[in-house]
Amino acid sequence: MGGKVKKTIITILALLLVLVPVCANSITYIYGNSISSVDFDEIPKRGTVFEDGNSNLLIVKAIYDDVIVFDKLISVAPYEKDSVLTERSALNSIRLYGGLGHSLVSYSLTTPFYPFAPVAAVGMSYGKRFGARALVLAGVRVDAPLANLWDSTNTFIENGRITGWASAGMSIGSSVTFAASYGFSYRHNLGSFDWELGFSWLAIPGVAVAGSPYIGIGVDF
Repeated sequence: MGGKVKKTIITILALLLVLVPVCANSITYIYGNSISSVDFDEIPKRGTVFEDGNSNLLIVKAIYDDVIVFDKLISVAPYEKDSVLTERSALNSIRLYGGLGHSLVSYSLTTPFYPFAPVAAVGMSYGKRFGARALVLAGVRVDAPLANLWDSTNTFIENGRITGWASAGMSIGSSVTFAASYGFSYRHNLGSFDWELGFSWLAIPGVAVAGSPYIGIGVDF
């Protein structure tokens, strides 16, 4: 019996040694909508995306010595203190925008320059002002999560953000000319899917500069 007891104790101690490191890299403080941690073995870079134990996605917003401060990217469940944070790849986003003067399909992803993100887009202009022209654009987007402004678990605030973006590139029709598109919107996530309402402008020198409301849908993965 003594040998079996000794083996059992050794097994339990071994399991504890394996499980203890799992407690690292976790949420340390939750104060309203503010989430931070001082529990990282290795300090992550700004813009690194993490998933907690409830499948919420957070991104490193700022680092103060050993204090890591997060923004909420996608909230699907309550946040819990000591919830383990698992690093994942950058969050990629594909979106379709449709306005009165042009439509675009865009791609963007999170980077160490958060809250700024690169954007690449292709689409079409149409209507009397622009006519049918292909658009190839690239630029930058910046996000301002509403959760940083209000302490609320209301999904339209917790999963909502104001987005501003600007891009430039080519307009291809009977001739190739410069083109620029810029705008702002309110965006709301429903899990991995999102929708947005905004206002955008399209500028094509020698053709027109026009603004219009637009709607968009997208997926984040």
